[in-house]
This record gives sequence, C-alpha cells and structure tokens, in this order.
Amino acid sequence: MESRWRRRCVDSAVLAIILLAGLSNGDNCTSPSGFTIESQAAADALNNCSTITGDVNIQGNDLTQITLNGIEKIHGNLAASSCDGLQTISAPALSKISSNFTLSSLPLLASLNFPFLDNVNGGIYWDTLSELTDVSFGNLTAPSHELPGTNVDGDISISNTGISSLAFLNFTHYSNPATISIKGNQRLSNVNLTGLSWGSNSLAIVNNGLSAQIFLPDLRSVGAITIGNAGHIYIPSLSETLASMEMSNNTFNVFSAPNLTNIGGSLIVRNNDLLDDLSIPLLTSAKGGITVANNAALHMINDLGQLWFCQGNITLSGYFSNVTLPSLRNIIGGFHLNSSNPDFDCTTFDKLSDRSSWSSSFYSCGAYLPGSTKDLAKHYQAPDRDLELSKPVRAIIIILSVIAGLFLCALLMRLYVKKTRGRRGSLTRSGSRTVAGIGAEGDMDLEELGVTRSVEGDGLPKYRRVGRPGEVPPGYTPSKNVGANQVETGNVNTETLNTARVEARRRWIFW
Repeated sequence: MESRWRRRCVDSAVLAIILLAGLSNGDNCTSPSGFTIESQAAADALNNCSTITGDVNIQGNDLTQITLNGIEKIHGNLAASSCDGLQTISAPALSKISSNFTLSSLPLLASLNFPFLDNVNGGIYWDTLSELTDVSFGNLTAPSHELPGTNVDGDISISNTGISSLAFLNFTHYSNPATISIKGNQRLSNVNLTGLSWGSNSLAIVNNGLSAQIFLPDLRSVGAITIGNAGHIYIPSLSETLASMEMSNNTFNVFSAPNLTNIGGSLIVRNNDLLDDLSIPLLTSAKGGITVANNAALHMINDLGQLWFCQGNITLSGYFSNVTLPSLRNIIGGFHLNSSNPDFDCTTFDKLSDRSSWSSSFYSCGAYLPGSTKDLAKHYQAPDRDLELSKPVRAIIIILSVIAGLFLCALLMRLYVKKTRGRRGSLTRSGSRTVAGIGAEGDMDLEELGVTRSVEGDGLPKYRRVGRPGEVPPGYTPSKNVGANQVETGNVNTETLNTARVEARRRWIFW
C-alpha cells in the first residue's frame, strides 16, 4: 500500500511539473529541461499535448508498456533506456520526431507501434534490444504507390536487436543518412534498403543473420562500405565510393559491381570461402590499396581489366591459376602476388614490371606451396640493363648522330663538286690549247713538217702550232722563188731552208 501511495504521489508531482511547464492553446507543451515519463499516468498527462517542445525520456524499471496518446509531434529527442521490464512502446498519433530516436538496454522490449510516424529528422540509435521483433512505422500513412516506413535524415545505427526486417525504414523521399550501421542482428536475414541512393559517409552491414540477403538497388555513391557475413549482395548502380570498400567473411559465391569505376580508399576482399567470381569490370583506380586474399574458391581474377592506378599496395594471395590486369601501369605503393598454385605463370607481370611505363615501389610475384620458400612460378628473364641508356641520353645520341651524318654528307658533296669542277676546267683548258696533230703540251713537232733547225738557240721565238700539218696559213702568198728553193722530200737535214716557207709559217705560228 505504501509503495502504491508513493507512486501516486510521484505521478501527481510529474503531472504538476508538466502543467507548470506551460500549455499554449491547450495543445503545445514546452519544457526546456524536457519531459520524463516513469509511468503510464505521467504519459497520460500529456494526452492533450499534440506538440511537445523538448525531449521526452522514458525510464523506470517498473514499466512494462508505455502509450503516448495524443502526441503528434516531438520537437526534440525521444529516448528510452535502462527499463528492464519495458515490453511495448506505442504512439498512435505520432508522425514526426525532429531530433533523435534512441533506444538502448531494453532487454524485454518486443514491439514498437508508431503507425503514423513518417519522419525522424535526426537519427535512429538502437542498441541491445535482443527481443525487438515487431516494428511498425508509417504503415497507415503510406500512399498506395509508396512503401510504408519512416524517412530518417540522420544516422541509422541498429545493433544487437531481434528484428528480422528493415521494412520500417523508407528511403523514397528525401532521406539522406550520414552513417548507416546494421550490425549483430542475428535474426535479420533480409537487408533491403531500396531507395537509398546518395550521401552516406559510412555504410556497414555486418554480422547479421546467417547468409543475409543485402539489396541496395538504388545506391550510386557512398562513403565507406563494409559487408560481412552476407549470403548475397546486390549493388548494380554503385559507381563510386568516397572511402574504402571491404567484403570479408561472406558466404556469397559472386561479388559483382558492374558500374563501379572509382574507389576513394582501399578495396579489400578476403576470407570469403565460397567466392569464385570477382567482377568489377569498370574499376579504373583505387586511392588506397587493393587486397584480395584467402578466398579459397577464387582461382582467377579476370574482371579488373580497366584498373590502371593504385595509390597503395596491391596484394593478391590465394590459389590462383590466372590473374589478368592488362591495364595496370601506375602503383604508388608496391605489387605483391603470391599463388599457392605451383603452375602459376608470372611471365606477364614480370614483363610489365620490366617496362618503363610500370612504376611501383617494389614488385614480387611467385608461387609458393604452404610452408615452402621455393618459388615454383614461371618467370620472364629480363634483358641485361647494365648497358641500357636512359631516354634523355638516347635522345642526345640520336640527335648527334643525325648531325654527324648530315655533316659527313655535306663534306662528301663538297669534295664531289670540287672534283667535278676540276675535271671540267681541265677539259676546257685542253679544248682551248689542243688541236688535232699537236701534242698535249702544244709544241709543234718540226719533224712532222720535215724541217729541222740547223743551229740551236737561233734566237727565234718559241711557237705553237695552230694549224694542221700541210695546211696553208691564211694570207699566205708563195714567193716566186719557192720552187727554186724547194727542199727535196725527205731531206730533213738540209741546212738551207726555203726562206719563203719558213717566213710564211712564222707568220701564223706564235707563242
């Protein structure tokens, strides 16, 4: 009896506090310090308050259920924590919470009934609600062409609950959550976030129901994304991540991101025992590292054909029979590929790393059996680079070779022209001095004329022959005594010469 009277006193005190907080027009209740509800009576005291301005806090170990009748809007937070016996929370008319909706450490809470709740302008933070299975949000206000549920503008964190579906969340209007974390919900087998498209700084769906099915059909851009313990993931529209993407400890056999082009952080795909198909065909760059490791069924990597740039390290480890990265050129970090398949061929990567177009801080490729340090892979033997010259040196040598070749050609041409001119001048001089019947030096052979000088140094000038043997000089008129003084033919030693003949010849032979 004493405890019952004590409770009535407490309820009366709470009601008095609420009334003292002020009522505006009978439907707006305001309290800067908020409203604390420890009993149903305290909740009923707010039935006439369609709008609550201030936080509403539900607390008390003796509570089993709370119904917030008449409240349509809460301009503040709605929170319940540390109520060990609380099983149900209902708000039949509530349509909007302007700040956060927080539930924590409510081990028996099984039902949330908010049939008109359309908007949570803050975030949803639920943790340690192991018996929560029934959540009904916005099911009475959803138009026929839209899904029921609540639009959440802030963060969404739902951890360690008993929920089996996220159908109470609606992303079809203007929801733009900064962080979404769905973790440790062992009964959650279907994570359907249809309508979520932009804006999440972080999306983590990890350790939920065994082989949970994850559907993100409208997601185009996300910050970091982490998927774990999932049996299927559907992300057909994702084109970029602003941070890292990690797929670890999943049971799906295919991971496909057909429109993903850029990863703003690292790509991590590891410990997915059933994964045998990794397909990101349009991925061109990763600003972090790329790690593909310990995926027992993944024997080939062939669908990363557009990848050309990686800012971190590329680490590939597993039982690979074939790895193809034909566009890879620029790695700021290093490249390490380790296959436990003894028949693995490193030739392609050896050749790529040997080219000047490939850049990385370190390179290694090999095939090692577990526990062995012997490399069994096939390798390409790179040519000896001891005498290889750098590109600038080779360019200078080529330029100097061209200049030397041109200079040599010019020199040979000059010699050829000079020699040709010399021959032409010789021919010209020979043509002007040489006459048929005269020697190369232009001296007349007197023996041809049948005349010899009887005395050497007779004082006569030297002469050259310009006419032909036997030719009569121009203007020559034989004297009357020519015949008388004719020398016998063949008498070349006669001292007496025909004076007229000699004089005539001297007139047309000159030096």
